[in-house]
Amino acid sequence: MSQSAAARALLLGDGSKPPKLEYFAIEGAAEPVRIALSIAGVPFEDATFPFSEWAAKKPTTKYGVLPELTLPDGTIVTESMAMLRLAGEADPEGKLYPADLAKRVKVESVLGLTGDMSRAWRPALYIGMRPQALGHPPKEEWSDMDATVKKLRTDFLAEQLPQYAGYFTDLISESGGKFLTGEDLTIADISAYQAFRYFTRGVADHVPKDSLEKFPELVAWMKRFEAHPKVAAYKASK
Repeated sequence: MSQSAAARALLLGDGSKPPKLEYFAIEGAAEPVRIALSIAGVPFEDATFPFSEWAAKKPTTKYGVLPELTLPDGTIVTESMAMLRLAGEADPEGKLYPADLAKRVKVESVLGLTGDMSRAWRPALYIGMRPQALGHPPKEEWSDMDATVKKLRTDFLAEQLPQYAGYFTDLISESGGKFLTGEDLTIADISAYQAFRYFTRGVADHVPKDSLEKFPELVAWMKRFEAHPKVAAYKASK
């Protein structure tokens, strides 16, 4: 049995019950998995719930975190990147997570770079959500929190975002100008797209929707991603 067939067998079982993906009713860490499963043609139950239910839900999860992917045989997959790789492996066309080792190394390298960018952004993001986790007082006790949040976020947009945008622009050029690792869309594109998309949504204070407009090659790649027939079909189904 090929790796792709084995992945599909894990995800589909005997076909009587789809895998169940549980997460909050937002894009977040589950969205790359949703996109990859959809591209791979794997039907799944998209089980979402509001944040208000999390306190009751949390004790029922395996490690107290989401997303969780429950396979037909009852196995619970708990890490979103493991889910993403499994979904990519299940692609019957072999494009999302190519079996060719040289191509796969490229995909893994880009996944790592995306992770680096997300980790660099995380302090600026979470300081406005859970400041005590970063050594600051709780929101209600921190009088100048807003000024600190603004500085961290605007500094990231001015310094680190252009740096990473440059890295990804170079990857697009090096790969022939279409996707990040070559002619085909892979899970590396899915992961990076979602990471950069955050900076176009206007959902965080001090992060305007036009934050990527200074990087036209990156914006063009995102539009190609969205125009991919299977991505477009997924987005149209939401």
